[in-house]
Amino acid sequence: MHRIRFMRPAPGLEQFVRFYSQRDARIRDDVVVHPVHARAAPLLEFVFGDRLKVFAANRHVATSSDTVIVGAQTQSNAELRIQGTLQCFVILFQPDGLHRLFSLPMRELTDRNYDARSALGPVVSQLHQRLGECESLEERVRIVDQFLLRRSMKLRGQAGISAIARQIVSRAGSLPIADLAVRTGLSVRQFERRFLEQVGVRPKLFSRIVRFETALDSKARSSQKSWAQVAHDLGYFDQMHMIHDFQQFTGQVPTYALSRLEVLFREEIQAMRSGGAHTIPSDSRLIL
Repeated sequence: MHRIRFMRPAPGLEQFVRFYSQRDARIRDDVVVHPVHARAAPLLEFVFGDRLKVFAANRHVATSSDTVIVGAQTQSNAELRIQGTLQCFVILFQPDGLHRLFSLPMRELTDRNYDARSALGPVVSQLHQRLGECESLEERVRIVDQFLLRRSMKLRGQAGISAIARQIVSRAGSLPIADLAVRTGLSVRQFERRFLEQVGVRPKLFSRIVRFETALDSKARSSQKSWAQVAHDLGYFDQMHMIHDFQQFTGQVPTYALSRLEVLFREEIQAMRSGGAHTIPSDSRLIL
């Protein structure tokens, strides 16, 4: 059994958290492979039970910590191999949500992962213990909502970079960088530097990753839509332009990248394509 479920954050946290997810796995005689693609946002993961095996592109194999913080990803450089009995609870932040809540240097997290205790301190151990005592996803979400809401109350209003990054996501990466800089009142150079500090990726590359995420998610949700139509809808110059981005961000052509996604999210994708009930938020992009 392998299942991934999603839940939205509490009102007031949407500017910091895109969604929560939980992976439930009981796998004895097989292995589930979860490719790690380029991803426009950081995450914090709590693992309970057996650990994940991380196979890097350089063939280095590591066992994950039970608390992992992962920055934005600009390429496909690893895959997770899941076996045994485990649960993984994930907080997928807004692009600069982790920076705003914990003041982390996001540029240093890009394409890297760390034991969350080393980055965030003992509060992570306390949170891991509380989450480990929960009996449901809903209970874990309530605990994390309360924890993050307390932190967010100490912050000022929404920052300019936050609003811009979320606009890029909502517009699938189609906004010109120069226009975005104007909206913040900064020069292009100042805007790019501040965006890199708070998000961890330069705005142009961030926009490309967002568009790639949207393309993969769009095709997953609609089996009737052709890849050519996806490329046209998202403003790629042509289909080869889109294929080039997929090769950079997944190491694969679009069809193969989709087939691997369909294995991981089989039930949810089938439900979306048939018009049935499903739990994946419309902005989740099906990428963890």
